[in-house]
Amino acid sequence: MVLSELGLGQSASVKRLGDQSMPLTLKRRLMALGFTTGSEVQMVRSAPLGGAVQLKVRGASLCLNNRLAAQIHVEG
Repeated sequence: MVLSELGLGQSASVKRLGDQSMPLTLKRRLMALGFTTGSEVQMVRSAPLGGAVQLKVRGASLCLNNRLAAQIHVEG
């Protein structure tokens, strides 16, 4: 499952970031934001037209666009 598929209020743990085509700089940026393997992520809310999602990760609240959230694989 990918992060963008989580329902409101659902939690999951990060399994992996992207695939081979994801730039290393983007992976490092996501890791700096707290998206490391095993970290817990909770879906707070989703934009009505699917443009962005608000998440809670390691106590911080952040927003990601839906295309980026679809590249973060989670299990939950």
